[in-house]
Parts: sequence; structure tokens; C-alpha cells
Amino acid sequence: MSLVAVLAEMPDLLERTLSQHVPDDRGNCRECRGPSGVTATWPCLMRKVAAEAQDLRAGGLPGTYRGARHRPLRAVAG
Repeated sequence: MSLVAVLAEMPDLLERTLSQHVPDDRGNCRECRGPSGVTATWPCLMRKVAAEAQDLRAGGLPGTYRGARHRPLRAVAG
């Protein structure tokens, strides 16, 4: 089971992750800071994982998230 799938099943942790991994005034993640003070560029990997988990909770298909909502499928005329 992937981290995305696990996080999608934990709504409290998912919301906390989304609220903590936000950009600072320099475009870096406020939460991802190493001991030396170096930060990850936003969106950091954890924010991307959380965004994909949020998409999965909203009905998206596993492994298809590309950072934008999918367009709904149209009915095939026939």
C-alpha cells in the first residue's frame, strides 16, 4: 500500500499535512527544514503526496494524479 493511500484514509493527518506544508515568502516549504536550515522548494514532496491523497479521497484514481483535477468522462454516443 502506498503512502498516498494510507494518508487518504487518515483525514485528520491529511488536513494537518496540507495546512503545515505551505510556502514561505521565499517559495520554500515552511515545514521541510533540515537541521542546517536548508529548506525544500515548495511544493515539497510531502505536499505533493498529500495533494494526491486529497485527490484520491475525492474520487480520483490511484496513480493518475498530475496536479490538476481530472475532467469528467463524457458519455459515448452510440
